[in-house]
Amino acid sequence: MIGPIFGSPEPGKFYDVQDCAYAVIPDGNGRLGVVRTPKGIMLIGGGIERSETAKDALTREAVEETGRSIRIVSQLGLATQYVNNRAKGKYRLKRGVFFIAEILQKTTQPIDLDHEFMWLPAIEVEQQLVRSFHKWAVQQHVRVTAEP
Repeated sequence: MIGPIFGSPEPGKFYDVQDCAYAVIPDGNGRLGVVRTPKGIMLIGGGIERSETAKDALTREAVEETGRSIRIVSQLGLATQYVNNRAKGKYRLKRGVFFIAEILQKTTQPIDLDHEFMWLPAIEVEQQLVRSFHKWAVQQHVRVTAEP
């Protein structure tokens, strides 16, 4: 996984590589489903664990973050971002695969209690997302859905 690369590595720092899967979830009315976290607005998704496919990881993350299942519609693209957390001394290279998905019914209580699922207008999502590679995915979705 590569795609466009966002952020910059800090010289002399070791980066843990983390493969991730995320969803752009449109509602058909110009809004996107996202989660508000202590870090800010994020796309639903996260790290791919050993023995998981990207789709399996995204399905698991959706339930953990929202208590809802999803239906993956299609793959949107790949993008990578350097994440520098100087305060914690953690440096990650997040390699993301992005999907278009539909949110389904709530099946359980979320595990990640600090994540709040919400619908926001796509333009607000693009402006508020914390991660640049998440913004890129939203821009790709908007571009693809605007094409005739």
